[in-house]
Amino acid sequence: MESSKLERRPAAFVTGASSGTGREASLALAKAGYDVALLGRRPAALEDVAADIRGAAGEARTICLRTDVTDPANVARSVAAFLEWSGGRVEVLLNAAGIPGPLGAAIGDIAVEDFDAVVSTNLRGPFLTMTHLLPVMYRQGGGRVVNIGGNHGLRGRAGRSTYSLSKWGLRGLTRSAALEAGPHGVTVNYVAPGAIAVDRMRLRWKAQAAEEGVSEQVVIERYVAQMGIALGRPNEPADVVAMIMFLVGEGGRNITGQELVIDGGVIV
Repeated sequence: MESSKLERRPAAFVTGASSGTGREASLALAKAGYDVALLGRRPAALEDVAADIRGAAGEARTICLRTDVTDPANVARSVAAFLEWSGGRVEVLLNAAGIPGPLGAAIGDIAVEDFDAVVSTNLRGPFLTMTHLLPVMYRQGGGRVVNIGGNHGLRGRAGRSTYSLSKWGLRGLTRSAALEAGPHGVTVNYVAPGAIAVDRMRLRWKAQAAEEGVSEQVVIERYVAQMGIALGRPNEPADVVAMIMFLVGEGGRNITGQELVIDGGVIV
């Protein structure tokens, strides 16, 4: 669904837009003056985000594109639809789609299917979108790419091997793309959040609190201590969105190929 077209605004292409960081960043981009393409696998959830954008930033246009970022043909169709809608331009590419994969599973216990799903979503997905949209940015003489990684892409952790390797790979892709894109005026950066208090995490904490008969705050404080978060709290989505908006704004014009860590002081 899209609103009626007014004068052309800068266009943003956001994967994983139906929830979490992708959703919050889509709202922020719309409020900042962007028209936003919302990509995800759940059309109803994308329509909900589009409705929220209309309520918060009525002049922003949106287009909802049901997309599986692991499917090359699906990504190609969505990019073509987006470029027709945007007038052939893209100012921001935000790769926010991602899955955690098996939690706590040792390497010998991980099914190949689970391994492939994590790598396809977290690494091949950004590769596919950049394959299509970097050349567009080159032709127009500039653009901003932000890949949402994680602090597991800067360290190893037992039980998170598939997720960690996918984010390490995304770091390498980001750095190489930054070197290729720099001469064309395009920046490419990697945002590395720690734990984010999104709905999925909050539901887990709530369930754990009910099971143990303690308050949710007790569970969160224990989690913070276990993770070694120096500032004493997990990220809120707004913490990550603030960095994204900095990178796509004027302040980020000379920053590229970097890993920006937002984890409250876990990686120090």
